[in-house]
Amino acid sequence: MIVTSFRAILLLILLVSSTFTSLIFTGAHATTNLVTVTASNNDMITTLHFTNNGKNISDISSVILQIGQGGNFKSFKSDNGWFGIKSSPNTLTFSSTNPTKPGQSVNFMIKTDQSNPVITWKALDSNNNELGSGEIGKSSTGTPTNSTVTPENQLPNKPPGVLDGSSFRVIPATPRTGTDVRVIGLSFAATASLDLYIGANKINSFTTNDKGNFIITTKIPDDQLIGSVSFLVKDQMGNSKIFSTIIQEARQRVIVNQNIPLTVVADTIYHRGDTKTVSGTATPGITLTITILDSSGKNLTTFTTTADKTGHYSLTRTISIDAPFGSYTLVVSDGKNKVSKSNNIVTTHQILLSTSQSKIDPGQTLVINGTSISNQPISFRIIDPTGNQVFAKDANVTSDGKIAITYLTDSAAVKGTYKVIASQGTDQVIAYFGVGENPVPQLTLSMDKLNYQNVDKPVINISGPPSSTLNLVVIDPSGKQKFADTIHVDSNGFVIYSFNVTSYTPGIYAAVIERGNNKAVANFAIGLQTGSGSITMKTIKDTYLLGDNIIILGKSNPNTILRITLTDPNSVTVKSQDTFTDKTGIFSSTDFRIPGDGSIGIWKLEATSGVNHIGLDLTVKSSHEGISIKLDKIPPIYSRGDIVTISGTGAGHSVDTIIKILDTNSTQILSLDIPSTSIGDFSTLWNIPVDFKPGSYTIQVKSITGQVTIKISIQ
Repeated sequence: MIVTSFRAILLLILLVSSTFTSLIFTGAHATTNLVTVTASNNDMITTLHFTNNGKNISDISSVILQIGQGGNFKSFKSDNGWFGIKSSPNTLTFSSTNPTKPGQSVNFMIKTDQSNPVITWKALDSNNNELGSGEIGKSSTGTPTNSTVTPENQLPNKPPGVLDGSSFRVIPATPRTGTDVRVIGLSFAATASLDLYIGANKINSFTTNDKGNFIITTKIPDDQLIGSVSFLVKDQMGNSKIFSTIIQEARQRVIVNQNIPLTVVADTIYHRGDTKTVSGTATPGITLTITILDSSGKNLTTFTTTADKTGHYSLTRTISIDAPFGSYTLVVSDGKNKVSKSNNIVTTHQILLSTSQSKIDPGQTLVINGTSISNQPISFRIIDPTGNQVFAKDANVTSDGKIAITYLTDSAAVKGTYKVIASQGTDQVIAYFGVGENPVPQLTLSMDKLNYQNVDKPVINISGPPSSTLNLVVIDPSGKQKFADTIHVDSNGFVIYSFNVTSYTPGIYAAVIERGNNKAVANFAIGLQTGSGSITMKTIKDTYLLGDNIIILGKSNPNTILRITLTDPNSVTVKSQDTFTDKTGIFSSTDFRIPGDGSIGIWKLEATSGVNHIGLDLTVKSSHEGISIKLDKIPPIYSRGDIVTISGTGAGHSVDTIIKILDTNSTQILSLDIPSTSIGDFSTLWNIPVDFKPGSYTIQVKSITGQVTIKISIQ
């Protein structure tokens, strides 16, 4: 039945064609009254609300949308139970296994390449009979269609744009009136329409990207009152997040028009994709030449602007998404005089990391410093050269955005290159250091999305040895090479690479970069859909301590998208991540972890795909509920000269742990003082002296969580 309907839908698509003009926030004109459509438009995003009228006797099983005037659909999103197919650049077909019944409604959100698109629509039942059709926008004469206009704030069931985990900040944190600020937001809804307010005054409107993040530049009004204020980011339903700060008075500058000096004002830090303004003063009416030079003094680009009658000039430009990281110089000339400003293009990550040393010896302490979004938790992991996690810690960023943690290496630590992974929200960065030897630059790559359509161009972020040459290979779902190319890394060790997937069939692919014996792999999907059928999921255990990692294994239909979510006992979403099943239907994840400062109680782990869902309860206990100890031999019988491995759990997070060796009279013979890890584990080695007297001894371990003992026999 589904195949027959899909073919019929494709035939109907070929019949839909016409030419239109556009209208913001227009309704939809229907040829019948069985289906009512209302629409709202914000920039490039249009939200459609289809209602199956109560008097109708048929369900809405599919909807066809076609954009006119040479427009293209860029992306789309639908309610649960509905899935979309982009059959051509200007045609979308939505179908459902759970049709919209009379009296019910369904929403579709579409992104186009037009600010005010003109769209025709058709609604069909399960037998492909037309229930309604119409036009969204203006007629060919420019006259609005006879339809009810529904304001955006009256759309029913509009999804929220501000989520529980959403956050944003303003840079600089204490701006001045009349100046530009940079606003950075994380973990909002994808492609959500948001507004920025200072108090009750709206100063900007914008849309998040497909990951729910945004970076915008806006101006503090000249008449803004100085003092304590609250910035608010609001969605269309009135949900909001707040950032409180202080507005300072604008710097006063007196300019004498008869002798205005040549000046330039520009930021010192830039990010790829930023839109920045260069401004300053000059002789009124004079033409200025602005030149950008790279670190070697080479002229990269030149453009001109003119000072206005008051002697001010201003020019706005967008930093290229693939601009090399590094130092640049901006030179402004009026033909007689020159002024310059140095700046840097740095990584778009919000987390910046550095280590106190690039190389340390086993047993030494490493200090990790950095900056990130203030007052937000950040997680650290350290991976040794064998791929094992040797350190994990959750930290709170200070109000000024600074981070500082320490890591004590074991005296028997594996030598080689270690990887520090810092995660905050959806942002993740990596730093390297060496133990016992200098670190070797590692190959890393990440995709900008998990799942792509054929019209997309995947973007790969790659890091490797500076000025090196890498081989890129794309492996198709059958394990065969689909595509290959050679990539040149820039002098800073970074490169962004994009490629076409027009001919790629649906399935799971792998992007592989290689240099000699070094290799890095990232999986991505083409054309996968939700609605996977039944889902099974399990973890390797049901009870966890604070700071524990969670290993997730599951199965569903092959090649489908799922979302895994971890929620704490207070119903707060701690982490949510998309994944997909492979061609056998298997999915897994090792990216989830109980935070070290989390709540004790019953946590919820859920997997969702379309209308399919499964949930697991996880019991989380405090590591302070009891300290444990174990030895590397069972029974614990050792000989003089043997090395004993003493380990345990529950000592407390990063605390002093005292290990004592007691004889038969409970007299202390030896005492060892070691720190526990961030999750309360401890481990050390004890070499039994060859002159020890044979007999029975006691090993005692004590920390803030308690005391525990174990007997040991020495022969």
